[in-house]
Amino acid sequence: MSNLANIYAELLRKYGENYTITYSSPPSYLVKFIGAREAAAKIILIYHENRKGATTTTPTKLILRSERRVATDSALDLTGSPLKDDCIVDAIGDLSLDLNIVNRNPWKPEEEFHRGQSADKARAIICTEQFQQGDGLGSVWFLCDGSDFGQTLMLQYKFNPTHFSRGIVQYSGVLPSYMVTSQSLVRQHGMTAGTPLETYIENCYQVNPHMMLRFNWSTSAPLPLLVDLSACNVILNQTFRVGDCGPLTDDFLNQLKILVYIREDIVSYYSDEKAGVSRDPVYRCGSGIDMDELRESINKTMTEVSGFTNVFTDGHAENDIEEVVQQAKLRRVTDLTDKLWELLKCCSSYKDLKIAFNLLFQCAVRCNIVNMPTNKNRLAEIISNLANSRLAMPCLSGAEPLELLLEIGLEKVYKDYEFIFTESKVCSISLLKGSGTTTEPAPSNDLPKLRKSLHNAVRGDQTQNAGAGIRKTLLHHTADSKQSGTKFQNDDMSGFKNSSFDEHDSMTSISKLFQIHSTLEHILMIHINLNLPNVYADVCTQLLSKPPRKLEGIDDQLSDVVEIQLSAHYVREHLDGKDPHSRQITMKSQNKFRELTTTFYFNVENICPPELAQCFQSDDKELVKERTYHAWLYRKIRTLK
Repeated sequence: MSNLANIYAELLRKYGENYTITYSSPPSYLVKFIGAREAAAKIILIYHENRKGATTTTPTKLILRSERRVATDSALDLTGSPLKDDCIVDAIGDLSLDLNIVNRNPWKPEEEFHRGQSADKARAIICTEQFQQGDGLGSVWFLCDGSDFGQTLMLQYKFNPTHFSRGIVQYSGVLPSYMVTSQSLVRQHGMTAGTPLETYIENCYQVNPHMMLRFNWSTSAPLPLLVDLSACNVILNQTFRVGDCGPLTDDFLNQLKILVYIREDIVSYYSDEKAGVSRDPVYRCGSGIDMDELRESINKTMTEVSGFTNVFTDGHAENDIEEVVQQAKLRRVTDLTDKLWELLKCCSSYKDLKIAFNLLFQCAVRCNIVNMPTNKNRLAEIISNLANSRLAMPCLSGAEPLELLLEIGLEKVYKDYEFIFTESKVCSISLLKGSGTTTEPAPSNDLPKLRKSLHNAVRGDQTQNAGAGIRKTLLHHTADSKQSGTKFQNDDMSGFKNSSFDEHDSMTSISKLFQIHSTLEHILMIHINLNLPNVYADVCTQLLSKPPRKLEGIDDQLSDVVEIQLSAHYVREHLDGKDPHSRQITMKSQNKFRELTTTFYFNVENICPPELAQCFQSDDKELVKERTYHAWLYRKIRTLK
């Protein structure tokens, strides 16, 4: 583990006026050059910083003749042809197709201000006796400007009490892919004859800006294979951004956002109430609905026969995941509270929502309810008890309307995802629920079975202990029922409760639902871009078995980044004959005197920020037709002191 605090303080005192010195995680381009294993610890980075005239433009992608070719033969256009598969797996590694790879910078925004120094000045600092006598453990890196003959980008000095270790990163220019061979790399590594060679290889295939297939393996062969699609470990890196949600799933994500907003408003209301601020809650999610229309819709919903759920499958055939998602948007909702969620969420304000619940309760008392609720939530219990004349009509107050709406919304949204995953046969219900997903309340055994009324609700022995002689109903709701903390309903209160809200439980439920939605998005990305139906069940198991990330809110910047293990034989045929988007090959050899490590990094893009990469521009980019790589070389020597 890196421990460079004393060295950092000394360097800052001595060179802080002339250089920018940081003690933090390595910059993104350095991680790619030397590998994540080498760059796992914090480092000291010494560089110049220039915030004047910073640019945010991406360096030009390597231009190939095939990309400049204008298609003139319309007879070869397969657009719309039934012979053309919608899956774009053939686009992997094909630079003639614009996958918008260059529209997203491969570096962090703050790295655009990094500027290098001359390699000679950096070496002068490293070679001083005072610098090398520093007491610590870890690496100090100097950012260079690449103006020397070897185009040095970075110099490394690694502090270690028993070993002497130095490294250098150099830009090797632009190379066609056919020049990347085992023979040339072993020759550049320069190992002594007869010394065992260990090689670690990672090839990355860019599917689109959000998907990367990583193939990695290690070998001790003297001339290692640089492409091996059989005996390797395959990891699919995927990123789902909420802001990139497509029209196929945005309805489900919008429902989830509404639940988040309702929860936020409930928490805000109770926080203000605890602080002594008296106000009505806020409801801000509905587009608005006419009250007469709402009354008619509620009456119709409660008195009409629901019918049966749509039958989309024969129970044996496997459905296309996209088709199932489309069916979920059009499926007939049968349970009463699920239908009421669709109506009540349209209210434009808290006042309208409260009126809507009053209309609902009046209808439950007066109408002959045909569509009795089957869901296990508090609103369903209220409606059932009102219809059976076991409760007085409740009068909701405070955040109770929001709490009831949140509870039925959580159950409805979960059932939407349950339909998708079970109908497509990619996931079991038990895995989908996991922990903290169930929205069913705990069974209540103390509910009075006899009819309650306003007359007998307040009747009791006044000589007995307060609360023991008074029978509670929905109408009997006092301020004492609110308790501090995250659970805002008194669990010791006997009788039926209007609603219940727990801040932690609601956050857990929403977090689990977002995990389920993200899993759906990841499966759809695999389906659309790679078409690997055999891996969907395994992907669900990998993603849903993890504990969900706790979410306070959902906005367009929220993203879900995952690493999915795949079997190589599923993707082998898609990648056969295609060149990787980036390649990292690390060779290591050692004897009793020294250890030599050489890492070769190749990438279609110049991954350095524009100002830093100015010295790396080359006219050789357009001279070859084949795929070309920007190449960097990291060499590290470690010897005994």
